Amino acid sequence: MINSLRGRVIALCVGLVLLTSLVSLVSSWWSANRFNDQKLLEDINVAENVFNQYLSAKESLLLTAAKVLTADFGFKQAVATQDADTISSVLNNHSRRINADLMMLINLSGELVSANTDFAHMPNEFTALMKQLLDNPEQSNFIVIEQTLYQVIILPVRAPRTVAYSLVGFEITDLVAEELKKLTTMDVSFIGEDDDVVETSLVDKPEDNAVLRHFENKSTQRIFGEKPVYRNRLVELPSVSGHKVSVLLSADLTRSYLEFEQLFFTIISLAAITVVIGVLASGILAKNLTTPLSKLTLLAQQFARGNYKAEFIGKKQSTEITTLVDAFNNMGNDIKERERQINFQASHDTLTGFLTRSAMLEIMESLLGQGTEYTLVAIDIRGLRHINDKLGPRIGDDCLREVAERISEYSEPLGGVNARIGGDEFLTLFPSGKAEQLKSGVMDLMAQLQVGYTIQGLNITLRFSAGVVHCTFEGVKPDDLMRRVLIAIDTASSKKKNVHYYQNGEDEEYLERLAIIDELKHALQADDGQLFMTYQPKLNLNTSKIDKVEALIRWQRKDGQWVSPELFIDLAEQSGVIVDLTAWVVKTVVTQVARWQEQGIIMQAAINVSAQDIAFPSFFSHLAKQLKENDVNGQLITIELTERDMIENEEQGIKALENLKSLGVKISLDDYGVGQTSLGRLKLLPIDELKLDKCFILQLEQSKQDQYIVESTVNLGHQLGFSVVAEGVENKASLDFLKLIKCDYAQGYYLSRPLKSEQFLQWLEVYNEAS
Repeated sequence: MINSLRGRVIALCVGLVLLTSLVSLVSSWWSANRFNDQKLLEDINVAENVFNQYLSAKESLLLTAAKVLTADFGFKQAVATQDADTISSVLNNHSRRINADLMMLINLSGELVSANTDFAHMPNEFTALMKQLLDNPEQSNFIVIEQTLYQVIILPVRAPRTVAYSLVGFEITDLVAEELKKLTTMDVSFIGEDDDVVETSLVDKPEDNAVLRHFENKSTQRIFGEKPVYRNRLVELPSVSGHKVSVLLSADLTRSYLEFEQLFFTIISLAAITVVIGVLASGILAKNLTTPLSKLTLLAQQFARGNYKAEFIGKKQSTEITTLVDAFNNMGNDIKERERQINFQASHDTLTGFLTRSAMLEIMESLLGQGTEYTLVAIDIRGLRHINDKLGPRIGDDCLREVAERISEYSEPLGGVNARIGGDEFLTLFPSGKAEQLKSGVMDLMAQLQVGYTIQGLNITLRFSAGVVHCTFEGVKPDDLMRRVLIAIDTASSKKKNVHYYQNGEDEEYLERLAIIDELKHALQADDGQLFMTYQPKLNLNTSKIDKVEALIRWQRKDGQWVSPELFIDLAEQSGVIVDLTAWVVKTVVTQVARWQEQGIIMQAAINVSAQDIAFPSFFSHLAKQLKENDVNGQLITIELTERDMIENEEQGIKALENLKSLGVKISLDDYGVGQTSLGRLKLLPIDELKLDKCFILQLEQSKQDQYIVESTVNLGHQLGFSVVAEGVENKASLDFLKLIKCDYAQGYYLSRPLKSEQFLQWLEVYNEAS
């Protein structure tokens, strides 16, 4: 039901009502809570102010009464003469006149002399209490005497010097608490230390007389769970040590709970009524909508069975449904033709009419096991993109049609099958003749394709590469044959051959390359030691010191086999893994330079990169990040870029190198002398160093021509402001000659092979001791 349109319409309506109710409920709850909290806070603040004013009034009354008593001449004379009867009479009369509950006279020693009431303790027990009260004369304090709470004030009796002290006080009772409750609308409780003395407005005191615990812990069960009954504020009153007294203001929350619950039930009731109305209304709407849709579903099912003459039968519908019915009827008239076109286009190329790649694989699958030998030829048009760019795509499309026509003319008489498997790649499959005629047959096809083309009045010459696989389909899957023929054509293109015949083992070699790329990715991710860096020293020929190294990556698989750097770096460049590989190298080398710094060894390190690396947007930021994190000066890093890379990406390379130099790193032009860098280009490159290719150095001591080239290059480099490095030094004679012509650095196996960091440090220590 819920998955039907009718059910969803009803569910949507009900859901909207419920959502609206929920939002209203949450909003009301939030607003009510916020309002109640603010009002409650204001009420408590008002109650506290009223209470403070009440205390202030009482304090003023006490102060006035005490001053009148201590100013009475007869009283002062009686105190001075120690007339006990007169003192007692004055205290009693004055207490009745101002309704004071407590009037005492205390001597200078803090002992009780006389009082308007009897106490069950000895007079000297007032000594400590009086001393604390005397610390704050003319200021009221709350004290507890015989479990009775008083608000008292003490003043000196002077005649004219101080001869005694008068203490006046009002008893704080439940009546006082009830009076304050009427003023503040809140329960008021006076609480002593350890909840032991309590005067409260609470009608029913708890049995254990623990009023504070009662107000803090009392709760009530509401519809949303158990809630506290009171919101409390405990205000500490002025009192003396050992007689700490506080007042507890308690606001009853029960009414606010009740009001919110009434609001909650009201919203729930309204939501329930709205849901009922919504269900009825949405049910009627959904029925009017789903009935014609059900009939349209039946019509679509008829179309699916091929009955395109079926019609919609029903009452007059809305404009939208009528439009939809008309669209269904019109659709039925076109589907059959479209089915035919779709079936053809699904298996044929629209431009040439050849089979698609997937359709060709199905044909090859059907030929498996028939025992007939076939020749599978992949043909690639070289340079078609340039024709599209210069003459336009229409000329390019006409070229493809002409090529397809010639392939058909050759293969169809042989019973061949043709396919277009890429933008400029074709595939033809035909039965093979005798083995000795195979090559000539393919060559005849290539000769026929290479005859000039006349396209829209233009004479166009096309160049082709072809890959050929001879197959019987027995024990070989079509996907494997397709891969092999593509390997063959890739080989033909890379070697610039017209035709290349697949040789046994090329497939395995291709799969091995893929496996190497995959293993390289995993080795980078795992960083488990398969990949590591070695460092080949560079000898400073001016100082005879080793202050530079070239960082060279090495790879030893888990099974112990070594992978040639030339192989896996070339594959990394072809597959795009070179970016991640270079990032790993940069991080490893910069970290190693930082470790050497910590050991007191300042060593410059050169890192080999390609134009693809420096053109990658994150190369600069990654290098900058590593230098910063490892606290390595950019001048300790040299970026080596081959002359070939600079020629292929000169403009982009120059811009990237200028950005790198802003980090302080040095730039070295590697393999100089074997590329095509002109002197005009050389002066524009933002480089610091020329690195002579080792082909000029390996036989330097024997070849005068190499000596002339090297010497002139060193002089040229110096005149342009570059330092010059010679790599490939294999013997002392070559090293001596380089010193003679003032070459800056020498590098080669005569000095040392590339070494791991630990081995390099050992070698460096031995070298420094010997030099």
